[in-house]
Amino acid sequence: MPPRNPGLTVLARAPEWIVVAKPPKVITHRNWAHPHEYAMLQRVRDLVGTRVYPVHRLDRAASGCLLFAIQRDWTGPLQKALGEGRKTYLAFVRGHYFGEGRVEVETPMKDDNGILKEAHSTVWCLGRSHEPRCSLLQVRPHTGRYHQVRRHVRDLHHPIIKDAEHGDSRINRWWRDNHGVDRLGLHAWSMQLTLPDGGALDVTCPLFEDQAALYRQLPWWEDAVAALPGLDAPGLPIAGPPPAPAADPASEE
Repeated sequence: MPPRNPGLTVLARAPEWIVVAKPPKVITHRNWAHPHEYAMLQRVRDLVGTRVYPVHRLDRAASGCLLFAIQRDWTGPLQKALGEGRKTYLAFVRGHYFGEGRVEVETPMKDDNGILKEAHSTVWCLGRSHEPRCSLLQVRPHTGRYHQVRRHVRDLHHPIIKDAEHGDSRINRWWRDNHGVDRLGLHAWSMQLTLPDGGALDVTCPLFEDQAALYRQLPWWEDAVAALPGLDAPGLPIAGPPPAPAADPASEE
């Protein structure tokens, strides 16, 4: 079997941790439904040559900054640091965004036991257009609820384009048929945190080439670039499908 190619861009790295650019359509780690997929955990493990430990997760369809611990005892401290730090996301959403300035969304969300938990996100607009009716939002979640960014922008009546669970199926089909959009418009743009050793981590993930090419065609692109320095960086390549891995339970997480 040919050697596996992780096909990853490293955004930042130290002996204890690594941040990579997660491509779209790749799961963070294997699960019962996808026991043999070449997931991010296995890709990063192959990249660094040792076991790694996910500090957080991103949805399969999302892309962007993904942090792993390389030293196992850093996993918990990094999770705590990330929870106390700042993450921002880019959300490509339906409609001409209504808001001016920063909007605080505090709609609570139920946990797995059906108990309402507080949830807080700050949302602001980078660019918007009437034709086609769409906007690019920046979202900073202050809590870490399941699908928080997706649900909070939906609560503003601007669901993320190609969000099959919280979005608008008719609009999703329009973007697929007219612009070839085939994945969730959600990108983990940046993270800033104080590391367990007192250092600072401040990292940004450029857009991948599919979203970069689409957004450059939209009327709001120049406004968004002016509002968010670095947005116009060259798009990251999306690696082709890797060779199908053989089942190797002994090397699993």
